[in-house]
Amino acid sequence: MRAIICGDVHIGAIFGLGGPNGSGGNTRVDDYSESLNHIITHAIDSKADVFIQTGDLFESRNPAPEYINIANKALKRLSDANIATFVIMGNHDYIRGDGGFTSAISSMAASEYPNIRMILEPEVVTFKNSKNEAVNLILLPFRDRKMYLDHGKTCRDQSQFYNSEIKQIISSIKNEYPTISVGHNFFYEGSYNDYGGSELMVDPDAFFGTDLAVMGHIHSFSVLRKKPPVCIYSGSMERTNFGDADVDKYFIDYDVYEKKIKFKKTPVRELLDETIDLTEDDFSTCKDSLKSAIESMDVKDKIVRVKVTVKEAVMPAVDKGFIQKYLYDNGAHFVSKVTIEPVINRVVRDSEILNHTNDYEMFEAFIESQSFDSEILKNILKEGRKIIEGK
Repeated sequence: MRAIICGDVHIGAIFGLGGPNGSGGNTRVDDYSESLNHIITHAIDSKADVFIQTGDLFESRNPAPEYINIANKALKRLSDANIATFVIMGNHDYIRGDGGFTSAISSMAASEYPNIRMILEPEVVTFKNSKNEAVNLILLPFRDRKMYLDHGKTCRDQSQFYNSEIKQIISSIKNEYPTISVGHNFFYEGSYNDYGGSELMVDPDAFFGTDLAVMGHIHSFSVLRKKPPVCIYSGSMERTNFGDADVDKYFIDYDVYEKKIKFKKTPVRELLDETIDLTEDDFSTCKDSLKSAIESMDVKDKIVRVKVTVKEAVMPAVDKGFIQKYLYDNGAHFVSKVTIEPVINRVVRDSEILNHTNDYEMFEAFIESQSFDSEILKNILKEGRKIIEGK
């Protein structure tokens, strides 16, 4: 039996990394759809039995109809392939109200599809495939501290009560089937003050008696514990900002009976953040240097952000529109931002000039210490003498 575990999806997290796609949508949303469907295609083609999504299916608690439609279509593929699918409520899917909470995922069309379950409360599901192989799935949607106000005032007290709940869930399982846990809270890693002391944390030790515990919520993939219970952060499905530019994204392919974990790299859109240095160029050379720099960059099919540094005097020769167009001409998928940053030459101040006996000599010494062309220097001194000495 095999289970595919997909991290936080965040459909709709554009963050300036996409634009109109020509069909009424956004290029960045298309990227999210492609990444999600890549993982689903793997699950279908490899004949996986179970698909679990760790939460934060959407970026917004009130997702746009376009985003809901993308998720519904993707989940229908899993349902049609007869793959048992569980979508866990994340904090981005969670809407707190006076009498409790609601979630957009519970009103999706996909919630009514065969083989699809939306998980809003902690529960154990014992699943059997067509070969009569079975697994216990402990599914743990996002819990916040407000749910545990009756069980202590501190993050430590409330987290420990949540941990005791998880232990009770595990102890309630009376069969000998393999057991895996998937949820959407932070692991406890030595301090309850992490994240401002505002987040419930799950102690890895609470999962003793299970084989594997996977948490979403944090966007960086990492393995916290290699021995049972193996504890893993799945990380987010996509790169959400340029801070993720060099971060690889993975999904988990887990053989339940062999207890073998494969980390499958997701082919997400690449982000490229570059600086082009034109500070040695003047009006006559800056455009050619700019074109040469862009041509040397591998921008093809990437989301690109560029900063150009240039001498302040040369700034009029550097055009943002030209840079953007040339990036697209060289194959950029989307140009997120172009910034032109002037570099101002610092004025050199030498206190020794104050040792001269009169104002003109001090002025002359200062001007000669600067990097002026000889003809310009001659004219400045001439005009300075007229002003200072009246000659």
